Amino acid sequence: MNHKKFINNEIVPARIREARISRGYSLTELADLIGVSSQAISQYELGTSKPGTHVLVKMMGVLNFPLNFFTKPKININNSFCNSAVNFRSMKSASKKLKDAFSCRIQWADEIYQYLRKFVNFPDVDIPNIDHLVKNYEYDADTIERIALYLRKYWKIDRGPIKNLIEILQEKGFVICNIEFGDKKIDAFSQWYNGIPYIIMGTDKASAARARFDIAHELGHLILHPHIDQESLKNKELFDQIENEANYFAGAFLLPVDSFPTEVVSNSLEHFVVLKKRWKVSIQAMIIRCDNLGLLKEHQVRYLFAIINKRGLKTNEPLDDVIPMENPYLFKQAIELLLENNIVSPQEIIDKIALNKEEIDSLCFLPKELLITNSRKPKLTLIKSSCTPSFLK
Repeated sequence: MNHKKFINNEIVPARIREARISRGYSLTELADLIGVSSQAISQYELGTSKPGTHVLVKMMGVLNFPLNFFTKPKININNSFCNSAVNFRSMKSASKKLKDAFSCRIQWADEIYQYLRKFVNFPDVDIPNIDHLVKNYEYDADTIERIALYLRKYWKIDRGPIKNLIEILQEKGFVICNIEFGDKKIDAFSQWYNGIPYIIMGTDKASAARARFDIAHELGHLILHPHIDQESLKNKELFDQIENEANYFAGAFLLPVDSFPTEVVSNSLEHFVVLKKRWKVSIQAMIIRCDNLGLLKEHQVRYLFAIINKRGLKTNEPLDDVIPMENPYLFKQAIELLLENNIVSPQEIIDKIALNKEEIDSLCFLPKELLITNSRKPKLTLIKSSCTPSFLK
């Protein structure tokens, strides 16, 4: 490929910065890997200087992005549509650099969404206004209980267990994507971006029950905290508060106060295993929910958690390998529709999205073979003629 024709006019400086941040590199770290100064990298990102062909090719290799990522124009997004915070369900040890790196995935998910919506009608965002249930964004336990019940009623979810949470959210206009977190101390994150509620979930969680709670937690942020901006989250007290609120919402939404308590008829661990099979919520989350609702006494809660610790069930509960995972299908369904109807080719999709194939497969939850560029064969029809062999006639 001739890289030179792109150098002079078409490299987008903001894409260089985005690529660097998404891989978790500082200016100095990237400069050392490429063999230039950190000042040079800064100038590339500001647009005051342009990388030469050799530097650009090295940058593509180190950062693992195709050339067309660096030449893809940035969409101008109205700040009013993307100034809500990126909310991370993560361990406190997860660094800001790590969170900034993963935050880029929401922008990429939105670019995929904007590309696909040129061809496909996605569900409209359907979230009720909750202003009448709350004053000045102050959420006590009773208020969160009311909001959770109101949301279930608005979405016509009955009082029992939610069969498939991801399916419901996608039908209501949420966009849910996958990435592999590995050992990065992050479970999921979310943000209102460009008017769309995005949730990014990890593919490496072994428990469907825990993954469902992560999704419900992020739903809580998107419903309760759209007014919180990134700067505000530097306040530790506020950060801890909204995390607690999102956790409480997840329990209230998945285990509603008007039905779940009637099924808690025993405080034995075995009974909670039975409840887990029905409600698809982890045993530990159900115990905390019972504690919040006063269904168990303090010593009963302590006893149950002591048994869980003694039996080594804190990270590997019963039924974790039985309850099936819920996976997003929105982007996968749209891409399959385009390919099946010969609207675009696999290579066109890869080129337009402008990420490496593995990253597209992950975000869109695609089977690896779907975007293999030589997988589509032309459809041939037989033309009968006087010279057609008799066995083909």
